[in-house]
Amino acid sequence: MSFNLDFGRSRRATTSSSPMVQRARVLILKLIRDSDMTSGDRIPSERELAERFRISRMTVRKALSQLVKESELERRGTSGTFIPELAVVRPLSRRISTAISEVLESGGRHSGSRLLFFEQIAADANISRHLELDEGDDVISIKRLRSANEVPFCVETSYLPSIRVPGLVAADVVDTPSLYSYLRNRYQLTFANSDFHVSVRDAPKAEAELLNLAVGASTLCINMTVYDNDGKPVEYLISHNHPDLVALESLREDTGQFKSVYTDWSEYRQH
Repeated sequence: MSFNLDFGRSRRATTSSSPMVQRARVLILKLIRDSDMTSGDRIPSERELAERFRISRMTVRKALSQLVKESELERRGTSGTFIPELAVVRPLSRRISTAISEVLESGGRHSGSRLLFFEQIAADANISRHLELDEGDDVISIKRLRSANEVPFCVETSYLPSIRVPGLVAADVVDTPSLYSYLRNRYQLTFANSDFHVSVRDAPKAEAELLNLAVGASTLCINMTVYDNDGKPVEYLISHNHPDLVALESLREDTGQFKSVYTDWSEYRQH
């Protein structure tokens, strides 16, 4: 988990605090980083922090309150102050493609999706290569903001071959928690396996604003081509993920305990 030690560029840092509070804020974040603390860990108490930094408990309290407001930390009743849990741990595997809504719901979190835009476009050279189409063929572009418990954690753009989803319009997916589920039920599409590439990229301005990141902040970017059971591309996905809220996880066994309700696993259980 990363922390922004430059409070002047924090995604939601408050600049109206006193210099002492801002200094305490930076010291707390540096302590977390240098101690290799991670999501879910409890940070030292106000008293311990005040003694360590030789500043007043009131200053520490104000700095902690500011960090809580910025979502860098969270308070849990009388249990103390903690580093927030990750919104989602996304499994990555070539042999399966798992809907985000499944991942969140399996972890007891509420999955949210807001449609940002929906349009039919002509496939450019990159999209046509991934979807095995001719350049200029019609594709549906769907951009959505995904959230966990109402906290935005990724912006995703899906490109679907129009020929695979005839008649699909924005109204069909605007309130759909799982695009995969809808496409499976309406068009009998399957989402069996995928090729993916993960990189660290600067967030485009629009994505940074949607994810409450500073302009130019890095995101975990996933480029993924998803194939059906016949090995034909059904989706090309570009996903910008908040670096402090998302972790990527490899699967030791693609057909392990986590069972998808949207993916046909039977073919892979036979191997």
